[in-house]
Amino acid sequence: MAKEKKFEDKIKELEEIISVLENGEVSLDESIKKYTEAMKLVKECDLELKDIETKVNKIVDENGNLEDFEVNE
Repeated sequence: MAKEKKFEDKIKELEEIISVLENGEVSLDESIKKYTEAMKLVKECDLELKDIETKVNKIVDENGNLEDFEVNE
């Protein structure tokens, strides 16, 4: 089974793809492949960020249970 890439590695790969696409020196077919790959990375990163956001919005109570984090103003 392939090792899953770290979030930072996905972002770096996405930046490299964007650079290649902005360069404009790749064929249409290659551009479509790169665009598809980039969109897959964007979706993976978005899901990972949403998961992290959910975890950050929870706190651990005195008994070790997760609770929703609420700010009382």
